[in-house]
Amino acid sequence: MDAAGPEGARPGLDDGSYEVLRRRLAAQAVELSRRAAALNARRLEVFGGTELRLLSTERIRTEHNCVPRDIVSVGGLMLFGYNVFIGLKPETTVDDVFSLHRFARQGDADGTEVFRFDEAGPDELPGLLRHPQFVRDFGELYRYYRQARLLQLRRVDGRLLAVFQIGPRTEDIRVLRWQVGVDSVPEYLDSRGERDHVFPPTHDFEWIETTRENHVLGRHPHISIDGEVFVETVGGTLTVKVENNTEVGEGIYSEPVDEPLQSLADADVHWARVGPLILLRLRPYKETQWRHLVFNTLTRAVVRLDGIGIACQRLPEDHGIIFPGGYHLATGVTRTFDTEVTDLEFERVVRSPNGEDVLYVFHARADGRSLLLPYNAIRKEVAAPIPCHGILGSDGDCVVTHRYPPLFVT
Repeated sequence: MDAAGPEGARPGLDDGSYEVLRRRLAAQAVELSRRAAALNARRLEVFGGTELRLLSTERIRTEHNCVPRDIVSVGGLMLFGYNVFIGLKPETTVDDVFSLHRFARQGDADGTEVFRFDEAGPDELPGLLRHPQFVRDFGELYRYYRQARLLQLRRVDGRLLAVFQIGPRTEDIRVLRWQVGVDSVPEYLDSRGERDHVFPPTHDFEWIETTRENHVLGRHPHISIDGEVFVETVGGTLTVKVENNTEVGEGIYSEPVDEPLQSLADADVHWARVGPLILLRLRPYKETQWRHLVFNTLTRAVVRLDGIGIACQRLPEDHGIIFPGGYHLATGVTRTFDTEVTDLEFERVVRSPNGEDVLYVFHARADGRSLLLPYNAIRKEVAAPIPCHGILGSDGDCVVTHRYPPLFVT
C-alpha cells in the first residue's frame, strides 16, 4: 500500500471542517497565551509586582510556656497575644498574656536578608499595656472570670480590640479596646468593645427564596430560577435543567435525594446571581444539610460546592466566587484545597496597592485558626492557601504566624 493511503494520509487533507477549525483555534489559543504571558512579564518589569513566598522563620520566646493566639501591628511594633497556664501563681498579669516585639531586617554574610523579632519594652507604648485603666480592667477580668482566655486581636475602624472569652461559649466575651490615632499611637479607652467586635457578612450577596409562583407544573414539574435554570427534587433525584420542559425529567445534572416521595413544594430552594454564575442553595425534604450548586451560564455546566454555604465572596470584576477551601471562576475553572474549613467565617479582604492581588481572610473564632486565600486578578488564580493563627501587615510585608513557629512571607 502506498504511504499516501488511508493510514499515511496527511491530517489536513482528510480531516473534516470541524477538526481543521479545532486545530486552528487551539493554535491561536496557544499563541494568545504566549503573548499574554510576554505582556505580563513586561508589565512586571515596568511596574513591579508582588510574590507570596516564604522568606524566613523565627521563634518568639516568652517567659512562660504558652499557646500563641494572635498578632497585630500597632505603633510600629508587633503586639503578640497568647494564653498561658500559670499554675500556683496567685494572679495573671498583663505580661503573662501580651508582649511587644520589633520586626527587624538584617543582611546575612552571603547577602541574604534575615528577619527576626527583637523584644520591645512595654513602656515604649505607654498607652497600650501600661495605661492605668487598662491594667485595672485586665486585672478585674482575670480576677472575676477564672477561666478567662484571649481569643483574638483585631484592628477595626481605627481601634484595636483584645477579645477575651469569659464563659463556656465563644459568644461569652469581654472586649478591651484602644483608640489608634493617625500617628498609630494607641490610647486605651475602656472594656466595652463588644459592639465593635462584629464580623462582616459571610456572604456579600443575598439569597432569594423561591415561592409557589416559581413552580412550573407538568408531568415533570420544576422550579424556575430567574427563567434561566430549572431545579426539582421529585422522583428520587435532585435535577437541574436548562430547558423549561416539563415533559422530560432528565437534565444536565442530577444526584439522589434521601426521600424519594416528596412534592415540589417540600424542598427549600434559594438562589443568588453573581455575575454569570447562578448559585443554588437547596435542602430536599427531611434532610438537615443544605446542598450548594453553582450553575455557570457561560459554560452551561453545574458543579456542587458545599463550601459556599460557610462563606462566599465575589472575586474582583465578576471573575467568579471564592469560599473557604476553594474558588470557582466564570471561565468554568474550579479548584478546591485539602484544608480544614470547619467554623470559618469571612473576616476581611486586603487589597494590594496595585490592585493586582487580593487577600481573603477567613477566621474560626473558637480556636483562633485563620485561612488566607491570595487571589491574583491578572493570572486569575488563587495561590496555595495559608492556614495560620495570625496575620500582620507592615511595610508591604505580610507576616503570618503558625502555632510553631511564625512564618514571614511577602
